[in-house]
Amino acid sequence: MWFKNARLFQLNEAFALDADGLNDALKNEALKSCAPQELLSKGWVSPFGSESEVYVWQSGDALLFCLGMEEKILPAAAVNHQLNQRLESIKAETGQKPGRKQQTDMKQQLMMEMLPQAFVKPRQVFAYLDLKLGMLVVDTASQNAAEELVNHMRHTLGSFKVSAFGPSSSVAQVMTHWVTHAKADGGFELDSEIVLETLDENKGVVRGRNIEHLDDQMQQHIDNGYLVTSLGLVFNDRMDLVLGHDLGVKKIKFTDLVMDQMEETGLEDEFQILDTKFTLFSLEIRAMLEALFGVFKQPE
Repeated sequence: MWFKNARLFQLNEAFALDADGLNDALKNEALKSCAPQELLSKGWVSPFGSESEVYVWQSGDALLFCLGMEEKILPAAAVNHQLNQRLESIKAETGQKPGRKQQTDMKQQLMMEMLPQAFVKPRQVFAYLDLKLGMLVVDTASQNAAEELVNHMRHTLGSFKVSAFGPSSSVAQVMTHWVTHAKADGGFELDSEIVLETLDENKGVVRGRNIEHLDDQMQQHIDNGYLVTSLGLVFNDRMDLVLGHDLGVKKIKFTDLVMDQMEETGLEDEFQILDTKFTLFSLEIRAMLEALFGVFKQPE
């Protein structure tokens, strides 16, 4: 288990529960299968799979857990096909189609009838609390999906005070400075992926991949007021990543220096493998985040 993304939230107060207390809270709100008339079901699942009763895994100051979801899939084309058949049948019997409001009501009724036979799409979002850094790290590229996990944690615990990092022009300015001077700080090195944007109502966007920093075209865009809002980086030769100006981290990929450490363990037990991976991963991410906030200054 390796996170590919790191959506960050800062804890606004010390986390009150230990691993056992959090495990009990999540277990009490475990995922239940979608009922026949439900579109969506949410709940906590074990990082070790459906057969395990372990809902929280601790490694040092890091607590790993997972939000599970089951969503009914009703293809719009299938619903509309059934609706059109019913509308044509009514027209054949009465000589006219139902009005717009009646069609809307019919569609809602049809969806309720189709729900019990709909396919169920499972989804999981992993996250962990780094109690040393006072951070929640969520493995998703989507801020909405990360907020969904945070909101469900609030529902489960009653209170869960965290703050997200929003887009920051100052972060974009620092990354633009890195690109302009072909040099990053804090143990980071420039990689090849880049996105430039104008942070105004015009919303101009320029994307580049596998390019040298900084070609003439990119420099011209920067001279015209574009800022770097997403940038490929390498951290200490151990991790490739893409950093956004909201401090969201995507496309995390460990280099051979890290992967070789995992292969050298030769573990076979499922719990030991997950524990070793999570320990190694969380320590590597912690080092990267400490360097990141050393550059961008973590808010108090």
